[in-house]
Amino acid sequence: MLPFPPDIPVSGIFTQVYSNCETGIRAYSAFCENAIYTGSQHPLWISSWLDGLSDHQCLIAIVWKDGRPAIALALDVRQYGPLSVAAFVGGTHANNNFPALTDQSLDFEDLLAALLDIRSARPDIDAIFLERQRLELDGRPNPLLKLRHIISPNLSLAMDLEASRRTNIMGSPRKMKRHRNTRRKLEAAGGARIFRASTHEEVDELFDRFLEWKEVRFAQQGVTNVFGPVEVQKRFRKLFHASLAEQEPSFILYGLEVGGILRAVNGYSRSHEGLLCDFLAYRNDELASVGPGEYLTYEVVVEACARGDAIYDFGVGDETYKRGWCDLERDQMDILLGLTSRGKVFALFTTALALLKRSIKRNRFASALLRRLRRFRLRHDP
Repeated sequence: MLPFPPDIPVSGIFTQVYSNCETGIRAYSAFCENAIYTGSQHPLWISSWLDGLSDHQCLIAIVWKDGRPAIALALDVRQYGPLSVAAFVGGTHANNNFPALTDQSLDFEDLLAALLDIRSARPDIDAIFLERQRLELDGRPNPLLKLRHIISPNLSLAMDLEASRRTNIMGSPRKMKRHRNTRRKLEAAGGARIFRASTHEEVDELFDRFLEWKEVRFAQQGVTNVFGPVEVQKRFRKLFHASLAEQEPSFILYGLEVGGILRAVNGYSRSHEGLLCDFLAYRNDELASVGPGEYLTYEVVVEACARGDAIYDFGVGDETYKRGWCDLERDQMDILLGLTSRGKVFALFTTALALLKRSIKRNRFASALLRRLRRFRLRHDP
């Protein structure tokens, strides 16, 4: 049960900012027992990413309105030179963000009062960046978007599973035919087996292979390996291990074996509407051209459709393979707030940079040119 704050007013806004990270995580988990949220605000996600951080690296705030809990924010505090910036836990790995929210409504003045409380409790924080936010969840609008916001650079793509159940078509007739052909090729190569990691050993095996394959893939593309930092690997590994203790795991690893060899791995988080694909990779071997990664995704989509999920979310990023599946384009929103003078300057600069990125990423010619430049640089780097 969420601990009741002392001296809480019976009307108006009261924001409880926790000075101890461990205590804050426990309070956040208790709040979430009666709240809606997406995977990157799940208590397991929060505890996995914040565990072991110092108190000044955590910002956990629970906002009460008229004596009732309304919204909770669990953020980590990062240094950008001399500036301290609080952001959603998990950095760029956290997308589809939606704050933990009860049925208590909040207006602009409520949010402004909560921000002033946070600023008073944590004067060391220069800015708050709340990026890649959803517009709504389960029909509930995101109250944070009553604050000033911009459209995120990256588009989010998803698949409406109700349409697939209604038409009995998975993606497209062409995709279904290709899937049948792939199945025959995989059977000829020794047979395909799809499984969910259900033991700690399977979690480690699938995640290790994913990291290995993804490192090679990013190097081939000439882009930074966002899974490269040891701390990121540690947090994800902890997350999937911890989820095994849940009756219905909120974070899942799927693997595809062909001929007894692991060929593809997909990692997911689960929300009320269905699965969100956090990452995927496949083994670059003699079967890579057959499409083991797409085969695994297809089978997981079929399972999600049969389970009654509303949406299969491919996450942020406009990729060609996603376009072959998706019929939903969903913008996400960024809130970039400066709390101090230098924080406001930093927020303005970051906002301008985000708008520039969006103009490039939403322009097919510009984004294609950028990819070609990356490949050129990769070929000519010593």
